[in-house]
Amino acid sequence: MYAQQKILLRRWSEHAAASSLTKISIPRIQLEDVVLEGASSHSLLLGPAHLAETAEPGASGNVVIAGHRDTFFRHVHSLRYGDDIYIVRGSTRFHYVVRSRRIVEPTNLSVLRQTNDGELTLITCYPTHAIGPAPQRLIVVAKLLSEPLSPPTLAENVRIGAHLGHLLWKSDAPH
Repeated sequence: MYAQQKILLRRWSEHAAASSLTKISIPRIQLEDVVLEGASSHSLLLGPAHLAETAEPGASGNVVIAGHRDTFFRHVHSLRYGDDIYIVRGSTRFHYVVRSRRIVEPTNLSVLRQTNDGELTLITCYPTHAIGPAPQRLIVVAKLLSEPLSPPTLAENVRIGAHLGHLLWKSDAPH
């Protein structure tokens, strides 16, 4: 499953501007994966999946992305109010900010409701560390923060990576 995601990420990187592929990036939990279209049992094995009947990223309405708690969304439970989530589709990057988290029953379909605003809903099973079937769902809702942005350039990615490496090095240094 992770090997297939690496292939998708490579394909996304090579053809991002012309691609119909969507990528989700959540810096707080170091998640960066290609989002598959249609949440089937097969697609969820390969990565997070966009529920086809929900809004497209960046559009008005509720964009819903589901992922397994024990694979691609294993750290989604760590997201907090104010955390950034980026959705990149083609040459456009959409910036969402986490506004709420809640636990619901699997039968609660209100999390799929449409909205007039740009909203992103992440869904995974809960409790996240349970063994076997999980009885509930963790819902993380983020609001579209701004107008679409251009994806970071290679130079920006290198600068950000160097800055993160410096921060990591400093945090590992003896105090």
